[in-house]
Amino acid sequence: MRPKVGVGLLVFLFLGFLVSIAWAHPPSAINITFDAETQVLRVAIPHGVSNPKGDHYIDKVVVSLNGKEIITQLIASQYSPQEQVVLYQLIDVQKGDEIEVYAKCSKFGDRKATLEVK
Repeated sequence: MRPKVGVGLLVFLFLGFLVSIAWAHPPSAINITFDAETQVLRVAIPHGVSNPKGDHYIDKVVVSLNGKEIITQLIASQYSPQEQVVLYQLIDVQKGDEIEVYAKCSKFGDRKATLEVK
């Protein structure tokens, strides 16, 4: 009788793991805009979740300029159920510079995107 209980428990735990992975997902995109006049970087990260104040949200954003990490922000909740939005003022960004943004989901997955400043 004992082995059947053990196998049943393993199957139950495995199915629970699969369901949690199915609901967890990386950001679907990273949309980066940089206003050269105001030197403001706007990052919109589409990431649909049912409860952005709960335990599934974009929890980390890292900004690099020309390959050098300049901002790391740890985030405790998501801006809205549809996306995470962050704004940063970047000083002395020049035409031709490359801005890279990395975003990480609190549950599973991450994404990177780059923008060449025009």
